[in-house]
Amino acid sequence: MSGPMFSIVIPSHDRAESAAAAVRSVLAQTRADWECLFVDDGSRDGTREAMSGFLDERLRFFWNRDNRGQHACRNQAIRAARGEWIAFLDSDDLYLPHRLEALARAIAARPETDFWFTNAFVHRWGVLTGMLFDPSREIPEGKVPGWYAVGDRWLPYVTTMVCLRRSLFESVGFFREDLRILEDTELYARMFSAGARVGVLRRPLAVRFLHDGQITRDHERDFEEAMVALGSSGAPPEVLAARRREVAREVAGYLWKSLKPESARALLARELGAAARREVLWWASFVPPSALAVARAARRALTRARAGLFASRDRREAARIVGRLLRA
Repeated sequence: MSGPMFSIVIPSHDRAESAAAAVRSVLAQTRADWECLFVDDGSRDGTREAMSGFLDERLRFFWNRDNRGQHACRNQAIRAARGEWIAFLDSDDLYLPHRLEALARAIAARPETDFWFTNAFVHRWGVLTGMLFDPSREIPEGKVPGWYAVGDRWLPYVTTMVCLRRSLFESVGFFREDLRILEDTELYARMFSAGARVGVLRRPLAVRFLHDGQITRDHERDFEEAMVALGSSGAPPEVLAARRREVAREVAGYLWKSLKPESARALLARELGAAARREVLWWASFVPPSALAVARAARRALTRARAGLFASRDRREAARIVGRLLRA
């Protein structure tokens, strides 16, 4: 018997409530041709009990005794998957109901494409604040260089938004389990370098939750692993050097926004040398963290207010869906 079209991979650790909502968002899909592989990574918070009420035979549960990391859990699920396409869903994110249906239509229309990613609504501070990327921005498709996977300059994806042909893993391998944050970026750099063809759906088809507990807040390690991904991308020396500087600027910006201005300044100095002093962010890094905290709080209040006053019809509908999935 042939497998389903999609194998959805959900790794989870100590996220019982949000993981249950993630599974409900899969069950709510308008396309039924899927299996969902839920890999619990040694949770101690009642995740097993939260999953006990899900009886759909398309759900497959794996209960790991020890915590191995989300990258290892994804590899475990991919090896067990039966679908032609591997789709990812982090246990604190959600699919919107038409996600798989839209992907199936795109795959049928462009069968040469191996690597799809979509847009998403961003949920932050209790509201949907906008989209993951501007739908009007220029995004390259088809065959792209491996280094296009690193940073946000070309391909603004996160793993929940990605859907890959399973055969890609057979040709380039799996997630590196020695990396902690950017194991996905490093893998995709290898895939692009090997000739994978990229397609993008600009419509928001998922919800990306941003919160302070996410592992990607370790921005210093994020930079180091970005350099590992660049090393796997096949970038020539001049591109490698230029991208290293660009990623340093991106990560320094995240550090500054995370109220770590001294760390941002140190990264710029280390990577840009004397040229760091020509960066606006260098001078902004001298603003005291207390002042940055006040500005951040004001931004949060303004964002929440604007989200309520200027939300589009699609965003309001997505907010209603999110509310139902979280409350169920």
